[in-house]
Amino acid sequence: MSSSFAFELEDISFEYQGGQKALDSVDLSLPFGESLTVLGTNGSGKSTLLYILQGLLTPSAGSLKVFGEKTFTGPKRAKIAMMFQNSHAQLFSLTVVDELMFGPLQHGLSEQEARGRAEDIMELLGIGALASRSPWQLSGGEMKKVALGACLSTNPDVYLLDEPTSGLDPRSQVELADLAMKLKESGKTIITATHDLHIIEDISERSIVIGEDHRVLADGPSAEILKMNDILLKANLIHEHAHRHEGFRHKHSHFGFHEHLEGEVERAQKAVPQEAGAIPGKKGHQNMSDTGGKLKVLIEHWKEHNEEHARTYLEWAEKAQAEGRAELAETLREIARESTRLDELFKKAAGQL
Repeated sequence: MSSSFAFELEDISFEYQGGQKALDSVDLSLPFGESLTVLGTNGSGKSTLLYILQGLLTPSAGSLKVFGEKTFTGPKRAKIAMMFQNSHAQLFSLTVVDELMFGPLQHGLSEQEARGRAEDIMELLGIGALASRSPWQLSGGEMKKVALGACLSTNPDVYLLDEPTSGLDPRSQVELADLAMKLKESGKTIITATHDLHIIEDISERSIVIGEDHRVLADGPSAEILKMNDILLKANLIHEHAHRHEGFRHKHSHFGFHEHLEGEVERAQKAVPQEAGAIPGKKGHQNMSDTGGKLKVLIEHWKEHNEEHARTYLEWAEKAQAEGRAELAETLREIARESTRLDELFKKAAGQL
């Protein structure tokens, strides 16, 4: 190929009919063999960007080069495969095996060769039992795997994946991440549009963030992007809220970290009586009662997030098990079990207030 870049976008904008803006002045250069994640909330323009890269949409403004050239020919499209967010929009054959044979047949393979390739893909994705099933009678996760298989079947140079983990169980997500890395190692270019922050380090080395204003807010190594809390908040990929629990003000992001506003906890702690051995009915009891009310609210809050954390530990246990790390998987399950046991302690503490 004459260019070292799969795609070069300069000042790309796109508006749908009626003036609805989807992308605004996007600049992006993507070398061959790179794995890129496009992060953004629903409606930010992620899918539109992939449609443009696939040649399904033409930019309203700006310059687009595909494989070093401004013309978008049929042979170029044949080197690019897209997995749509909605699998119903992608799958159309009567059976799964027919779906996986369609692309190879269009590329000139014999029926025997196309069937052999379909069988290899079904074995790779663990969907052999679905061969004679209609794609429309499958579960959402199964349809996702068939759609991915259809992309694999033509052996393209570039993969465009739109929300690929939507509807997949934790083990299938791990398998998808492993497959994405294998494709990259084989020299494929992979662009994944998602708002799932938990997978991006597993599937990409670089990420861009598209804001709700349809502009690129950040572009850099995926590990560094995940540390840009202000950017992620601005793009509505994480959210932060503050609760005021009778004097306690607590703020946290919904992406794996918690923090308390400086000074709020310290001020709350001052409400606790300083006298040792305060006795009900004596001096200090009223303050303890006030603090107990605050603490009861906080215990309910802690319990809620403890349940959420327990579910997260189980999800990671499934991922570890899928990677063959059985000891780690069992340890994570034990953490989840211990977290669940804390619920009883929360209830006990609440009853003692």
